[in-house]
Amino acid sequence: GMGAVSAVVVVIGAFREAAEEEPTLAGVAARLDRSLEREGKRRLGLQQFEGFTTALLAELPPVEPRAMGTRGRPLRLVNRGHPPPLLLDHGAVRTLDPRVPALPLGVTELGVWPDWTDEFSFPPGGQLVLYTDGLSEARDADGEFFDPVRRLTGHSLTDPEDVLDLLVRDVEQHTGGGTADDMALLAVGRPETER
Repeated sequence: GMGAVSAVVVVIGAFREAAEEEPTLAGVAARLDRSLEREGKRRLGLQQFEGFTTALLAELPPVEPRAMGTRGRPLRLVNRGHPPPLLLDHGAVRTLDPRVPALPLGVTELGVWPDWTDEFSFPPGGQLVLYTDGLSEARDADGEFFDPVRRLTGHSLTDPEDVLDLLVRDVEQHTGGGTADDMALLAVGRPETER
């Protein structure tokens, strides 16, 4: 509804500012939390405001010169209640679960905890897949959830567009052409060979 749209607008605006000023992902997450809290207080009694949202903040390692080797810098993630991303690596699929689960942004009235930044290897030729719960909660006629891990396992896809095309096609087939929730997908690939 409109309350959710308002929360997303606040988060995106705050992110644009925080991403340029905060040196860490945890710092960005803290700024987003404060923005939602401030907006909720500002709107108190004026209109409905859904002052929380799940978020996944990612810092992708830059393409490194060959001298850095195949490992390069790590992929960094801060997950605030969002579905964990998937890492595709030559047919294998790994769920990048946070080491410490965290609440969504904007629920500081329940308590404040430090954000954990998890680090993962992002191998050459790997694909990082981020998605909303509209994908993982898509159901078939029998009520069975769509399983992106099972569907992607065994596919050596090297182009992010191919990953997205496969998922969209498969979830449509799984649901019989209709989903009950919106779905957002993003795939980012790391080149097999770096300059």
